[in-house]
Parts: sequence; C-alpha cells; structure tokens
Amino acid sequence: MNKQQFNARLKRAATDEERLAIHEAYANGLFGRGKYADALNIYEQALMLTKQQNVRAYLVGRIGICHFHNGEDKTAFQSLKKSARLFQPERPEFMRDMYGLVLFHLGALCEYHGKITQSLETRKECEEYLDSQEKDTQWMLYSGISRNYEALGKHGEAIAYSQKAIQVLSDNDPGLGYLYESMANNYMELGQYQDAIQHFLRILELDPGFERIDEIHEKLADCCRRISNHAIALEVYEKILKLKQLAAKSRDLVWIYIRLAECHFRMSSYEKSLLAAFEALRQRPRNPREKAEALSFTANNYYELGRYGDAVEDGEKALKLAQRFPNDDLFYVRMALAFHKLGDKKSFKKYRAIVQKLFKDDTLTKEMYYERQ
Repeated sequence: MNKQQFNARLKRAATDEERLAIHEAYANGLFGRGKYADALNIYEQALMLTKQQNVRAYLVGRIGICHFHNGEDKTAFQSLKKSARLFQPERPEFMRDMYGLVLFHLGALCEYHGKITQSLETRKECEEYLDSQEKDTQWMLYSGISRNYEALGKHGEAIAYSQKAIQVLSDNDPGLGYLYESMANNYMELGQYQDAIQHFLRILELDPGFERIDEIHEKLADCCRRISNHAIALEVYEKILKLKQLAAKSRDLVWIYIRLAECHFRMSSYEKSLLAAFEALRQRPRNPREKAEALSFTANNYYELGRYGDAVEDGEKALKLAQRFPNDDLFYVRMALAFHKLGDKKSFKKYRAIVQKLFKDDTLTKEMYYERQ
C-alpha cells in the first residue's frame, strides 16, 4: 500500500475500527521496508483511534520498536516500558507475540546500556512467551541470555543457553560460529580446556574466514598449552605466525615468538626454543614483562645447553626489567641451578630462597635430584 492508496482507503472507511486496521496495515508495510520514522508517525495516528488497552499496548510497543531501530534508545526504552505496563495478559485480546517482542527489545536495550541484571530478568520473562516468536527471535534471545550469564560470571548457565540457541538454528546458519565461540570462551573460564578446544575447532570447521580468526587461533593454542599438549599448541602458533606474515601484520609478533619459545622448551627442543626467544627479542618488545619473559627463555635454554654463565647473564638482564612474568617458575629454578653449577653458593642460596618463597613447593629439590642422576 502506498500513501495515495492509504488516503483513498481512509476516505472510504466508515468506522474507527476500519481506520485502525488501515493505519496498522500501512504502518506495518512501512516498517517492513525499513521506513521506521514514517511507520512511527502512522502508529501514533492509529493510537488515537482506539481505547482498548491491549491494542494501545500493541501500538505503543510498535512505536518503541521503531524508535529502537532508529537508534533513539531513550525514547524507545520509555515507549517499550509503557507498552509492557499497558498489556493485560488476563484479557482475551492479549497479544502474546507482541508482548514477547516488547520484552525482547527491552532486554536488548538494557544489555546495551550495561544493565545486565535487568536485561536478564526481562529476557527470562520474554522466554515464557518464546513459543509465539519467530526462530530468529528465539535464538537471539537465548544468545542474549547466555551473554547476560557470562557477564555475571555464571559460565555454566551461559553454556546451557548457547546450546539452546544452537538447537534452534540450522546447520549452515552464520550465527553458529558466534555461539560456538561463546561456549568455548565460557569453557575456558571454567578451566574445561578440552571442551573449549572442541568448540574452537568447530568454529574453524564451520567458517575458516571467521572475523576473529586470529583470536580463535590464539585461544585454541592457549588451551592446548594449558593441558600440556605443546605439540598441537606449537602447530597452532606456527599457523598464526604464518598467517600474520602473509597478511603483513608483523607489528605484534613478540608474543607469538615467546609462546613458540615456551612450546619448544617444554618439548625439550632447546635450540629451537632459543632461536624463537632470539626472534622475540629481535622484534624489540616495548613491554618490559614481555622482554623479561623472552630473556628468561634465553636463560632457560642456555642452562639446558650447559652454558651456565650465559644463563646467569641473561637471567640478570631479565630481572632488571621485571621480577615476575609468565613462566617465571621455570626461570627462577634454573637461575638457582646455574649458580649451583658455577659454584656460587651465595647466589644459589639467594635464588633457592626465592623459589621456596614464590612457589612453595619442592621443585628445586626435585630438579637438583635429577641433576645428580
């Protein structure tokens, strides 16, 4: 229906009920074509044609959704809240689908403006009316509830709602990648790295061109590293490095070379680990803790290769930059052992005390036992 047809039909309408139906049909058509401001104007005209409360609630809800799509959040929130208050579920003309849609948009607005608990409460109420909604609304609601739970630190509940969303979607839906990403991230937060790995791999299987593919690779490798599957972690880090080099993204390679150094070290490939640590340093890291960690791996590898003097020298360079950094448990033990090998009893006792204070275990005792074998 165009504007001319709308006006012609209005002239022929004999009752407010007929006029209301014509306004609604015209406004819905405008809304469907993305002309939200025009649709909003027609819905407001329709509002003056009825006193039935549930019908008014419906129209106010439509007005709120138009404001929502126009990015007028404050006005949208006011209209949607008013609509929700106006609805009378006990009356026969109550519209379940529209009430659910109003709650759906309210939940989204609350989340966008950081009102996570309010968003969750609204979405949980909306869930009661989900059977009247289209599939797109259903999976997006479940996904939204999942994000709410994740933001509140309730990762198990977040996973459960992502699973519900996945059950609604078809196997080739583009939204699946984001849901699997959400599940993988929540499994990581729970320390369930095997499950996280499965879901990160599912993303790569579904969409090799996923928009955050670098981040997925990083997290996948980190999960592998955390479960001590350093061979797979190494493979993933090498793939990330190659992709970054091909894309000419060579500005942020320090962390990758450090992780390569770690994987090689934990697999006892000390020369390869040393080369990776050298490459990390060649990138001139600006972050002192990153540079300290890179130097710690040169020190660790020098120790394992029997170059105790070099190990001590690079270890002391690392400590001038930072006292604590990732994997420093490997480092401090080897500093103590290097001084022991060099016959420096005073420095050995100093680092032994540091190991005992920081890590509160018998790692150093075990290392020295194996050294004597």
